[in-house]
Amino acid sequence: MNILDIHTHVLPQVPGTALVCIGCGPLPENEEGHWFSAGLHPWDVTEDFENQLDALEILLANPWVPAVGECGFDTLKGPSHDLQEQAFIRQIELSERYAKPMILHVVRDFDSVIRLRRTLKPEQPWLIHGFRGGPEQMSQLYAQGILVSFGLKNNPESLKSVPSDRLFLETDGKTTIVQTISLASALRETPPQTIQNQITKNATNLLSPR
Repeated sequence: MNILDIHTHVLPQVPGTALVCIGCGPLPENEEGHWFSAGLHPWDVTEDFENQLDALEILLANPWVPAVGECGFDTLKGPSHDLQEQAFIRQIELSERYAKPMILHVVRDFDSVIRLRRTLKPEQPWLIHGFRGGPEQMSQLYAQGILVSFGLKNNPESLKSVPSDRLFLETDGKTTIVQTISLASALRETPPQTIQNQITKNATNLLSPR
């Protein structure tokens, strides 16, 4: 596994260097050598979400899909909070059953994520993609065993202070991973190759079966 970009929606030019989010599928026709995450995005949750998750479960049985997501909460878009939470809890169950970590989409509802992490006590790691919060919020999430990843839009103080063994970078399909690594390199005053080696190691640790 040689993943640099922990969250994107675009197949990378070099197969195997990104975790590509495909929703509930299907896998792209030219999927060979690529890694995928599969999940029910909070925007896409419907009253019929159990049938949506049936399709997701088929994908999670595929070894090229090492993560669940993106899934989570969004207070600005999507169905009711109650429906989003029901779908999220079911995906936590799938994450635990298939022993695969979760990639989360969270907009203005970190409290729900922390609450469910505390009450359900899942064994699989959770990673919030596109994190823009400050160091204090980041520390609160880390205290609950919740990781974060950074794109080009971020809180520089958080990106500078994140421990190396918890550093994850992403493009979200909106830039190149080279640009994101370059930004992290400048903020952390660390050579790009060192950043690249570290995020590859971290992604491997996150996505390896437990």
